[in-house]
Amino acid sequence: METTDSRLLTGILEQAEQSAKKTLQEAKQQASAIVGDAKKKAESEMEGLRRELAQKLKQMDLRLQANMTSAKRKAILRQGDEKYQQVLARVQSMLDAKTIEPYLPQWIAEAALGLDLKEAKVACSPQCPVTETHLKKASELVEKATGSSIVLHLESKPIRGLGVVVSSLDGMVSFNNQVEIRLRRLDRVLRAMIQEHT
Repeated sequence: METTDSRLLTGILEQAEQSAKKTLQEAKQQASAIVGDAKKKAESEMEGLRRELAQKLKQMDLRLQANMTSAKRKAILRQGDEKYQQVLARVQSMLDAKTIEPYLPQWIAEAALGLDLKEAKVACSPQCPVTETHLKKASELVEKATGSSIVLHLESKPIRGLGVVVSSLDGMVSFNNQVEIRLRRLDRVLRAMIQEHT
């Protein structure tokens, strides 16, 4: 009987050992699968982080390039503005009463044409006074251009800058043809010329 019990016990032990080996094998497979899944997930997350980092670096690079382009453009504009101011100062220093006096009739006529009046008053600076001769020539220029006559009067109040200001008799409308204003009208042309030569 002992033999039977012994065999039975041996069988139970063998079965328990096989069951333990099988359970251990399954546990190893599950652990390996879990580690594999975790590794894949970690690699996927790392790849996502790499892509995100690459995207952020690209955005930073684009921002840097945009900032550099903007800074360069501002420097060019600043340089152009400095040159414009130098040219403007030089031109203004060259324009004195003697230089602009021959152009006064044309400037008066231009302003009178712009206002389209039958009668107007002309203000000037004491440094470059308008004479009756200037007014007569301006009237002739207007008549030649339009066929209409205009009566021009000298304004008693002087202006500060060189040039003329032509106004309606009531002073409600005026056309400023002072040197400074004329140069401002040419601002875009002057800047384009400066930019073209820099």
